[in-house]
Amino acid sequence: MAYAASEGPDTALAGLAHLGAIVGPVIPLAVWLARRRDDEFVAREAAKATNLGMAVLVAFTVATLVEIFVPLVGFLGRLAQLVVLVVAGFLCVQAYRSVRRGAPTTYPIYIKVVKTHE
Repeated sequence: MAYAASEGPDTALAGLAHLGAIVGPVIPLAVWLARRRDDEFVAREAAKATNLGMAVLVAFTVATLVEIFVPLVGFLGRLAQLVVLVVAGFLCVQAYRSVRRGAPTTYPIYIKVVKTHE
């Protein structure tokens, strides 16, 4: 189901949740907690963004551990950190654009932390 930007759910708040997932699960989780009973669209999209944010956090943490603790190839950890941020940014901006148009979005990778009820 697609909504127009002027009617239906709060697409701006859902978009904020997706953009917040670039830096981790905290911002989308806060949006989900605030709107989970009020707006089904925002809650579902914030849950998806929280799940992606958790995957970003885990991947960035693993890359950081490789950089710190693996001798001779620590530069690969730094490269992986950069790749994680670029991919997360791309996925989140694409999801933001989709949500602002009123269409639901999906991510190819995520760690299920919050149930999306789909």
